[in-house]
Amino acid sequence: MTNNARQFVPITGPPVSRWFGFFSEFRRDSLGFLLRCHAYGDVVKIPMGRIAGLLLRNPDPAMYLLNHPGDVRHVLVANQDNYTKAPVPPVESRIFGQGVLHAEGAAHHRQRRLFLPFFHGDHVHSYAGLIAQKTAVLADGWQKGIPIDIGREMTQLTLSIIWRLLFGQDIGSEAVEVTQAITTGQRLIKKQYDSLFARMLPLWIPMGDHREFSHGHRRMNSIILQLIQDRRAKPQHSHDVLSLLLDATDVDGQPLGDDYIRDELTTFLLAGHETTASALTWTWLLLSQSPTVRARLADELAAVVGDRLPTAADIPRLRYTKMIWDETLRLYPPAWLLHTRVSRSEDRLPSGARLPSGARVFLSPWSLQRDPRWFPDPDRFDPDRFSEDTTMHRPAFCYIPFGGGARRCLGESLAEMEGLMIMATVASRVRLSAIDAKPILPEPLMTLRPGIPVQMRVERVCSPELYSTET
Repeated sequence: MTNNARQFVPITGPPVSRWFGFFSEFRRDSLGFLLRCHAYGDVVKIPMGRIAGLLLRNPDPAMYLLNHPGDVRHVLVANQDNYTKAPVPPVESRIFGQGVLHAEGAAHHRQRRLFLPFFHGDHVHSYAGLIAQKTAVLADGWQKGIPIDIGREMTQLTLSIIWRLLFGQDIGSEAVEVTQAITTGQRLIKKQYDSLFARMLPLWIPMGDHREFSHGHRRMNSIILQLIQDRRAKPQHSHDVLSLLLDATDVDGQPLGDDYIRDELTTFLLAGHETTASALTWTWLLLSQSPTVRARLADELAAVVGDRLPTAADIPRLRYTKMIWDETLRLYPPAWLLHTRVSRSEDRLPSGARLPSGARVFLSPWSLQRDPRWFPDPDRFDPDRFSEDTTMHRPAFCYIPFGGGARRCLGESLAEMEGLMIMATVASRVRLSAIDAKPILPEPLMTLRPGIPVQMRVERVCSPELYSTET
């Protein structure tokens, strides 16, 4: 399928190394490189270099970065059948296995149908009480005068929440091991994306990062498989994802195997807490730098929530809170780069550019959401960009923090509800202020984390009520 609506448009791109292509510059400054590519138009050809050409047996290997929402929509929705996910690095494949993140075709559709009810509608709203209570316990434990690493605090919080939703129980001493394993895996995945050599190097070669990853991966697998086996030995009627998977069957009507269940649980564990924790960390940092925005948030929370814990019923009225959340995701989308797509056949994009068969397509929320055509003064934190009137005048697919089309993030509704509930609970109880005023740059791993720990000072804005802490 092609689109002939516009005249042919030539494709250009930045100068890169003849032998190493764009990899060296991308490894040094991934985010800056993507923004510099704006200068080359809506479709940017990024050569991969002669070494990649020899390895891939392709005389002109290149990535194609799409900078126009119309072209992005074409690839993700209008002509999505022409695009498949490119092979992922070995570490990413080993972590997520057969989970929904990497499934294709009929298997992907079947998995999405299985999980969709759990992550939408009333089912999602039923988690609001758990989220608010766990957040209140955390915030009430912060002491005035003792700095906190807000990134670590948000990671521990969101991990405890997703663990409860997946396994129906609170996480214990394994929390530290799980967090360390996730960080190690993220760094090695980024390394393999940045370097064809690192991607091709077998994991059995005893390098330091290989050994650290293998140890953490084995330990995480062991923890999750033990939880599966314990539940099989003592079945219980729970409204958690583990019970959902144990009750499900495959295409032949057979119960799902332990390894497959482990892959799905691992996928939701990693995708379900790291992204939200990163977004919340950036939220608190941006609010600490924006007194006017913080004051408007406080006014809304005083009017909507008052001196009680927020509930799911409050969410529709937390309009400005939602605008802050959306603007944070625009500036610092946790999924800053979507999985590369590969074209099955030649395709003509709405912009007029022609992609060859086998083209590797780059889609970057970071790049799209900092394009001044859609977001003037794009580096400025301005929640009013997401007022109802302003949003109506922007093209679709210029804002895609959760992707789009058939592979749009399953957990979007849960992430949004969780983010709003945590923001409302924390901000109605304490004021967080960054201790160090120097800029904190993002580190583009699998998610977009702050490059250094974000240390914050806690000031209580009201005396905590005696809320129930049963979870």
